[in-house]
Amino acid sequence: MNTSPSIPNPPPTGPDPLAVALSKLEPTPHGFEWNSFMFAAGRASKGRAILTWQVTAALLALVVGALAYAYFARPPAVVERERIVYVDRVVEKPAEVPLPAPLPLPKPEVKPEPKPEAPGSPAPQSSAGWVFDPPPEQGAAARWLNTRNEVLTVGLSVLPDRGPKVSPSQK
Repeated sequence: MNTSPSIPNPPPTGPDPLAVALSKLEPTPHGFEWNSFMFAAGRASKGRAILTWQVTAALLALVVGALAYAYFARPPAVVERERIVYVDRVVEKPAEVPLPAPLPLPKPEVKPEPKPEAPGSPAPQSSAGWVFDPPPEQGAAARWLNTRNEVLTVGLSVLPDRGPKVSPSQK
């Protein structure tokens, strides 16, 4: 070891054997292609997603096939439906026979209730009970329906006249 400070280390007189050995080596190709590496990485990352969509498509195809089979293989259902069909027919109206004027109806008999003799005694029960209206005359409902239909189609002018009008001052 050289301890003197005034003498610097002299440069080597010959070439360094390590540098000479390294300079004789030729570089080898690295064999690494960046594009191939990225393509392989993309394929590996999409493998799981592609498998998921393939499984989903297969399941949906099975469901569609099952529904189509259920739809087309079912027995035909026979449903009988009753339909009302309206047919317009021209019916000739028979000549109307004038009806006789209706007779005035007799008024029903109403018996007055007897007054009790004593304020404390109960009122005697009447034996007559209920007084019914007389039965309507024959054909009254048909006349009423004809009048109703005429009023609905023509108007109020078809209603029969009620007779002479009396002013309240003449009563």
